[in-house]
This record gives sequence, C-alpha cells and structure tokens, in this order.
Amino acid sequence: MTKQFLLFPLTILLLVSCGRKGEVITPVRRDLVQAVYASGKIFPENGYKVYSKLPGYVEKIHVKVGDSIRVGQALITIKSEVSELNVTAAKNLLELAGRNASDDSPLLKALKQDLASARAKYELDSVNYQRYQNLYKENAGSKLQLDASKTQFEISVQNYLKASNNFYATRDRLLTEYKNAQVQYDAQVSNRSDYTLVSGVNGTVYDVIPKEGELVGTQLALLEIGNTTGFYVELSVDETDIALLEQDQEVLYMIDAYKDKTFTGKIREIYPRISQNNKTSKVLAGIDPGTEVKIFSGMSVEANIIVARKTSILVIPRECLLGTGKVILASGDTVTVKKGAEDLQFVEILAGLEETSEVIKP
Repeated sequence: MTKQFLLFPLTILLLVSCGRKGEVITPVRRDLVQAVYASGKIFPENGYKVYSKLPGYVEKIHVKVGDSIRVGQALITIKSEVSELNVTAAKNLLELAGRNASDDSPLLKALKQDLASARAKYELDSVNYQRYQNLYKENAGSKLQLDASKTQFEISVQNYLKASNNFYATRDRLLTEYKNAQVQYDAQVSNRSDYTLVSGVNGTVYDVIPKEGELVGTQLALLEIGNTTGFYVELSVDETDIALLEQDQEVLYMIDAYKDKTFTGKIREIYPRISQNNKTSKVLAGIDPGTEVKIFSGMSVEANIIVARKTSILVIPRECLLGTGKVILASGDTVTVKKGAEDLQFVEILAGLEETSEVIKP
C-alpha cells in the first residue's frame, strides 16, 4: 500500500489535518511527498554462500566468524571419500594405459611380431614371384607356376598392409587412451584440491555453519561471506505499488537498531515478477550507513521509496473524499475530482475544485 512513515523525520511532511468532522474547508496549496512503503533486510555487497561440490567431512575450518579475508584465501577443507576413490581409480587407469602404450606392451609386441612375419612373407613371395617371372621369360617355367607365385605375392602384400595398419592404428589408439587417462587423472587431482574452498572476494566471514568433523552435503551452505563495508537492501514491495517504482528513486530507511536515524539509498533493480506466496515483488536498493553506525548483515529495515515530490500543489484532506474520487460541496452538491499524488493525510486535486471551493468533511 502506498504510504509514508510517520516516524521518519522528514521536514517536508505535511503538518495539518482537516479539522473537525462536518467542518467546511477549502483546498490549500502545500508541498507533498508521495512514497511507497517496503520492508526488507540488509545484505553485504558481493555476499554469497559457500557450498561443497561433493559430500564429505569437514576436515579443517581455516577461518572464524568476523575474520577479514582476501581473494584466494583458504576457508574450509572438505575430505571426500568419493573424491579420493575417484583419484585412485583414475591413477589405476593411467598406469594401465601407460603400460599398454609403452614399447614393452605385450599387445604391441605381439602386433610387431605379426608385422615382422607379414613383412618377411611379403619379401619372400616378392622374390619368388620375380624368380618365376624370369624363368617364364626364359621358357624355363610354366604359366601356371607364374600365376600361382603372383597370387601368393598379392596375398602377402595385403597381409603385410593389414598387419602394418593394425599395428600403427593400435599404437595410436593406445597413445590416445594414455593421454585421455592422464587428463582424467589430472582432473580428479584438481577436483580433490577444490575441496579446500577459497574466498572469491575481499571481505568478511559472516557465518560459519558446520563444525570440524561434521558430514556435509552439496545442498548445505558452509559459510557466508561478503564485503566488509558495502551493503545493499533487499526489499519486498506490494504488487499494487510496484508500477510506481523506477530505478534510481530515492529510498529512506529506518533500522530497528537505530530508531533515531534515517538512512538513504537509491533503487538499483526492480524484479519484474510477483511472488504468488505474498503478492510482492523484490527490489534491490543501495544503502549509505555513513561512518557513525555499524551495519550488520541480516538487519531488518522499513523503507519509504519516494515516488513523487511536488511543491505548492492544490490539496484536500484524504478523509474529504467519498469513494474513489467524489467530494460534497457546502452547497450540498457532489462533484467528481481528478486525483494526483497523495500521502497519508492529503491528496492532490488536479481537476474538479478551485482554491475557493467549499468542501464538507463527511
């Protein structure tokens, strides 16, 4: 609902009411501030929750609540049995792939022997084929013998090429498997190092949730960290008011811990979605706490978002309105007025009344 905090020390808030009921009043010119009410909580800039990628045990917590931290600093170490098993399995596969790809590999040795045998047979059949060609030219050999030696030579050529292709293809495959196993092993070792979680920001530790030795999963936040000095506010704004908001509008805050102070900020982002649970939209805004007070993450705030500031406008008290936009004149007539901005006490009249009009307070 669009309204203002009466407890904010705004010098521009309107000061008078409309008097006794049944009294005849006339519109007056005043300054008016229209604001939208919102509530929310304070969070640190660049704040985020730290999670583990795999379940495991908290082996070591390197920081405590309130510590100042820097980018890359170790926060917590998780011991994961799954990770250790993955490293062991990857190491075993790497060693196996290395043996298979080495020159002493039984498989490659056997293929080398097959290749050598095929080559020897190819060379022998090549000599025989050449010999029978020479004999045939000298009419010392038959055509049948020549054709048989040629056929045997061609078979030997194909067998040699097949053995050669098989050897080199297998060698290349085993080398590729070895390289892939090396990559997988390096990845698993790297994943294991990921279980010493480090900070991504310079800031403060706001919360440490688990204890050393505790079993944690991937869904449980382990720590909350964020900036030390910079803060923002996450506000909930009623769906009936969200259309009035724009980026960079001024926001006035009251914090329960500092009731005598008003804090300022500006809207940063308006989420274009209404929650079906509470019919509100999320709005992010900055807050300037200054240097005199200490702000804590999670503090609750109430806020006025200034949507209009108008000076010397024609207004009447809100209670003089009937329904959505009618007033009763002193003459007894009922007229329809066009409303503009409004606050808790007054409403701007854009049309329908003059400064000399006499209006009855119902």
